[in-house]
Amino acid sequence: MDQPRVAAVEALSDTLSVAVTWIDGTREVVDLSEPIRRFTMLRPLADPTLFAQVKVVAWGWAIGWGDAEDPDIDYPADRLWQRAQDQRRAAA
Repeated sequence: MDQPRVAAVEALSDTLSVAVTWIDGTREVVDLSEPIRRFTMLRPLADPTLFAQVKVVAWGWAIGWGDAEDPDIDYPADRLWQRAQDQRRAAA
């Protein structure tokens, strides 16, 4: 994918993973537990109630939590796509 963009996203219950549908229609599950543990700005997402509020922001260039126009926390689509690729390779 040249420029990864998110068409839809949903939090998977009881995990720190999201199901992402890309604009090309492919769907992947991406585990975000490691960056949530590792990066201070993402640590609030360890709260399942907050994590469940994920949405597509910035016209699909990111996913975010908080206000859709100005999210409190966001995660860029290109990093999300790279993380999905890394996880797929690790599972192979």
